[in-house]
Amino acid sequence: MRTWVKVTIGSAALAALALVALAGTGAYFVLRTLETRNSTEADATAELDALRGRFAGRPPLVEINDARSGDIRINRATGTDAKPVTTLHVLAWKTEGHELVRMAVPIWLARFSAVNVLSQLGVGPANLRLTVQDIERYGPGVVIDFGRPGADRAVVWVD
Repeated sequence: MRTWVKVTIGSAALAALALVALAGTGAYFVLRTLETRNSTEADATAELDALRGRFAGRPPLVEINDARSGDIRINRATGTDAKPVTTLHVLAWKTEGHELVRMAVPIWLARFSAVNVLSQLGVGPANLRLTVQDIERYGPGVVIDFGRPGADRAVVWVD
């Protein structure tokens, strides 16, 4: 067998192994912080409102006016005076099972997400391109606040 074939096969195997290791690491961090509990809608609303109150006076990085029509606006920060962020948090209320789901992911792990990679490559509609660098420039605060009373709701924030 030729040397270049061996090198190509070895490189492909190494890349596949690295991808599996990265996926495993991501799953470990997500599952380690995943917390699901039953909750009433009133309790979930109170938790979501308290979270929004922590970052009051500042609009979310991503404003979803109408998801069906694609009316989404990204409030990109222009300055570089934002405080560093380390963790991406999610708090979601699922009406179907009356579940409140909480999760935290290190910001370094979010760099490897499909959304971030595709945005870096310029894939997807221009109004949906959001990278980890956009989140870091925005600084601590609410990234996405989505939902309405009587429906599923979610707040994503960084600190």
